[in-house]
Amino acid sequence: MTTDPNNKAPGNAVPPMKPTFAPPDPPAAAAAGPPSSTWAVAPQAPLRPPPRSAADATRYLCVAVQLDSKLCDRAIESVLKEPHRTVAFSPGVDLVCVLRYAIAAQVRQAATRALLTLVALGVVAAFAFQSFPDSAETVLPVPLPPLVVPLLCVAWGIVLAERLITFYGVLRAKLSRDAFDPARAPRGDPHEEKLLGQVAAEERKGNVSVFSGFEPFLGYGRLVSPWNFTIAVDRPDEQSDHVVPFTLQELTAEVTGALQALGLPGVAVSERVFVNGADLAQGLDPALRRLLLPQPDGRPRTELRPDVLDRLREDGSGRARPYLVTTVSGWSGELVAGSVVRFSLSAARDLLFVEGGTTLLPPIHHRCHQVDHLLDHPTWRQLLALVASSAGAVPRGLLVSPFKTLELLVGGLTDRQKKKEQLRLIALGAFNHGAELSIREAAAEPRFHRYFQQVDSQMYTKIVERRALDTLTDFLADRQVDVSELRERRSVIYNGGVFASDNANVSFVNSPVAAGAGSRLVRLAERASGSRRKEGR
Repeated sequence: MTTDPNNKAPGNAVPPMKPTFAPPDPPAAAAAGPPSSTWAVAPQAPLRPPPRSAADATRYLCVAVQLDSKLCDRAIESVLKEPHRTVAFSPGVDLVCVLRYAIAAQVRQAATRALLTLVALGVVAAFAFQSFPDSAETVLPVPLPPLVVPLLCVAWGIVLAERLITFYGVLRAKLSRDAFDPARAPRGDPHEEKLLGQVAAEERKGNVSVFSGFEPFLGYGRLVSPWNFTIAVDRPDEQSDHVVPFTLQELTAEVTGALQALGLPGVAVSERVFVNGADLAQGLDPALRRLLLPQPDGRPRTELRPDVLDRLREDGSGRARPYLVTTVSGWSGELVAGSVVRFSLSAARDLLFVEGGTTLLPPIHHRCHQVDHLLDHPTWRQLLALVASSAGAVPRGLLVSPFKTLELLVGGLTDRQKKKEQLRLIALGAFNHGAELSIREAAAEPRFHRYFQQVDSQMYTKIVERRALDTLTDFLADRQVDVSELRERRSVIYNGGVFASDNANVSFVNSPVAAGAGSRLVRLAERASGSRRKEGR
């Protein structure tokens, strides 16, 4: 991995914060009749597509694949060289641009390793052909062969040149804030451009995410606050003797309109289907499987028609499930707070199950921010730092480069063996077609760079969750459903927790509200536990 010539501290690596809120949009024209929700807009409004390019997030990821050769190799192996798996996209990231810079970085790094391999072979040959005097006349220490020192100097120059090209020929010249242009990203060969075109098409049109692991929201960050609750929707309120029937499509449209009307900068609302790649071969309904995987040995399709989404929404227990995904991008796209929610009616249509949670994409690693502090040319101090770090990297480079070069030379054979094994698993119905890597998640820092980033992430998710729950409550109340208990406990729902009543059973997981000796929920649990102990005496 290339080192930092500036040695900047992480606290100086984040660009200044942009304004948090934008002026609200002008109010929409009132529709005929009273709206079913306080916050709702016209339900027929189309879903706002998620933003496909946030310059800084994409730019820093391009920097990441330049500085981290392992991430660069993983990005290419997991996306371009996986013809049977889907791709994990992330909000605000131009993945094609990142992959183009990854390909260029891999070519440059391969050329550097090839040159270092030649130098390493020269050093080995110098020692192999060195003539030693008779043992009786041997004087310790044995002198180095004459060519070793010049060869080590050549290796030093190769490493230094690669780092200068990386920092000042690529990072400063092409990836600085004033020079970055995704349209000018380096182009690959025709085969690579064809694969990149397929990725771009999926990124523009896709509404299906196929994942390979346990958590479904790959590309949106880790699910940090899952929650769920069940509401009886067959019980009318005190002023009514029956409830008004509703469909999940109506409820989803209502919540969608309310979330779109938030007015937060960088907000995006979309409905996506999440399915595990291991279920594509055998676990899905045959008709749905043919839609998602028309060719068993091909890459799954990532676009479904609206009528298919309607059917999946009604089938709440299927293995492919649609979620309403709301993301709010801040800090130039580096911080993406997300909220997912799903509604499901029981077979008797008397219970509504509501599931939700919070996802978070934290800032990209602070080492990628050094691009914002590079000058057009290195200072003497920076040049000396590069010279010193390059000298320290020579021994490892000479040892590792021959093996990496050999791995590249036999890469065709390895790829054929990998393809053969994947086709065997596909024939057995045991292949997992889900994406394995999110480049955005892999390049993220495990912590925030600023305290305000942490506050903003909490603010965004709480605003979105409150609006969704308020809209749900208003929607059900307008259908004459008894939501009195839900309204009484709504503060608990906003903050997380557990409560049970006659017409609602709310269960929240990993909630800060349920923790702490003084919390109301803990006191209720202790009181219930004490009552059970008394009954047992």
